[in-house]
Amino acid sequence: MLLLCAHLYSELGLPIAAKQYALAAATAAKSAPDPELSRFIPRGIILAARYDHQAGNWISAAHLFAIGLMAQNVYCDEPYDGERYPQVWEVMADQALTLRVAGAVRPGFVSPLRAITASAGIDTVIDEMLATTADVPTATEEAYAEEADAQGVGRPFSDAGPTRRYAWNALGVDWEITWTNDRLSVLVAERYTAALQVFLGELATQDPLFLPGRLSVEVRADTTAPHDQPAVCDQSTDRNTNRWRLHLPTAAPADLETEPPRLLTALIRVVLSQSLLSDEAFMHLVEQSLVGGLWHKLLVGRPYDELADFLKPDDYQTMAALTDAAVATGMPRGQAKPAALPARTGPGPGYVHETALDTVRNRYAVMLPIVSHTLPRLTADPDFRRMATQLRAEGWRDWQLLTAIANAAGNHRAQQQGLRPSPGDSHEHRARILAAMQAPERSDDLPVPAGAFTEHALRSHLSAAAVSTACGLGLVIRPGSLDPQALLLVLGERYGYWTDDIEHTDPFDWPTAEDDTI
Repeated sequence: MLLLCAHLYSELGLPIAAKQYALAAATAAKSAPDPELSRFIPRGIILAARYDHQAGNWISAAHLFAIGLMAQNVYCDEPYDGERYPQVWEVMADQALTLRVAGAVRPGFVSPLRAITASAGIDTVIDEMLATTADVPTATEEAYAEEADAQGVGRPFSDAGPTRRYAWNALGVDWEITWTNDRLSVLVAERYTAALQVFLGELATQDPLFLPGRLSVEVRADTTAPHDQPAVCDQSTDRNTNRWRLHLPTAAPADLETEPPRLLTALIRVVLSQSLLSDEAFMHLVEQSLVGGLWHKLLVGRPYDELADFLKPDDYQTMAALTDAAVATGMPRGQAKPAALPARTGPGPGYVHETALDTVRNRYAVMLPIVSHTLPRLTADPDFRRMATQLRAEGWRDWQLLTAIANAAGNHRAQQQGLRPSPGDSHEHRARILAAMQAPERSDDLPVPAGAFTEHALRSHLSAAAVSTACGLGLVIRPGSLDPQALLLVLGERYGYWTDDIEHTDPFDWPTAEDDTI
C-alpha cells in the first residue's frame, strides 16, 4: 500500500511525497517479522532514488540507487533479473541518462558520479547503456531544462551547488522551495516539502481557490528551535512572488505525536496566504482533510529525517562544492503540459449566476449617472473610441468599461474636493470619499480631463474594482502584493467576470467611422 501511494504521488507530480512513502515502505519491511517482506527493503530505496531523480536531485538519486543496489544484493536472489525487478533497470537507465547529460553540459560532475557508480559496481553496465546512444547528438543546457519543465519534473542536478532549489506546479500555483545544501538543511527542507505535497494532494480533492502565481519558501534548519513550539514563519512579497521564510527544527522529536500538528501549522500559514477563501472556509477544507486521514499521511511510520538519512555529511559537502549549479538556473521555469495536478475549474465557491446578473444590472444603474455628461464627451473623441473598441475586442463588457470610467471620474472629482484616501482613515472620511465618487454628475461640474481615461488608467481602475467584486463574493484579498491579472483570471474562469452581462442599451452608441478601426 505504501508503494502504491508513492506511485500515485509520483504520477501527480509530487515526487518528494513519493520518496517519503517509498522510504517508509523500505523501513516498514526492515522491521517486519516476516522475512518474505525483506525484498521490499531494496525496492523501496531504489524507487525512492527514482523519485529523487524525478525531483531533479540527480546526484542524490545516484547515491540512493547505489545504496539500494547493495540492499538488492543482500535481500534478493537473482538481484538483476529484469522481469522480477524491473525497477532496478528503470533506475539504472536514469543513471546512464545522468552521466550522459553531465558529460554534455556539466563535465565537472562526471568524476564524482563515476565514483558513485563504481562503488555500486555498475560502471560496465552504464557504459554499455551509454554506448547505445553514442551516435545520438546531445542537447543544450536550455533544451534539457525545457524538457524537464514540460514534463513537470525537477531540472537536472538541482542538488548541485551551495543552495538547492526545487520547483513544481500544482493547482495553478508555481511552488518553490530553497535551502542550504548541507545534511541537516536537506532533511529539514525535504521534510517540509514532502508534507506540503501531501497536503496539496489532499486539497486537490476540494476547492482551495488558489490565486495563480508563484509562492517561494526558504527553509532554514534551526538547531535551537524548540520542538514544542510552532515554526517561525515570516512573509514578504514582491510584485511577482509570495515569499516565506521558515525556521524549522533540525531533528524530529522523540514524541511523534507532536510532529504532524507542527508541520500542519507551518503548512497552513503558507498555503492559506495563496488562497482567496476566508480563514473559516479554508479551515473547513483542512478539517475535511483531517477526517480523511491527513494526520497519518503527513507522518508515515517514522519522521522524514529518519527515513531519508542515508547520505553521509561528506556526500552533501561534495554536492555543495560543485561550482556549477542546476541546469539553466537563470532560465525562467516553463509550464508543464499538461499539469499533472491542474487548477480547479467550474463555478467558484459562492458563485450564483442569477445573483451575478443582478450585480451587473445594478452596475449599469449606478455607474451611468456618475458619468452622464462625461460619456458624450468621450464618445465624441476618436482616440477614446479606438481604445474602447480595442478593449471590447479583448472581451471587456460594457459594464466593465463603465465601471472603469466611473471610477476614474469619481476619483478625479474626489481629489478636486481634497478627499484623498490614506491608511488609517476614519469611517466618516471613507464615507465622504465614496459619496463624492458616486454622486450623479451635474451639467455644471468641471469636465474631467481626457488624461484621466487613458488605457493604463482604465485597466488600473478595473483591477481595483475587481478587488471589490471579489470581496462582494465573500473572497479574501490577503495582505501583500496582489497581481491584478491573476485575480482577474480567477474571476473570469470561476465567477463569469468576462461573460456575465444583461441585455442593455449601448451606453456609448457612437456611429461607426473609419477612424474607429483598430
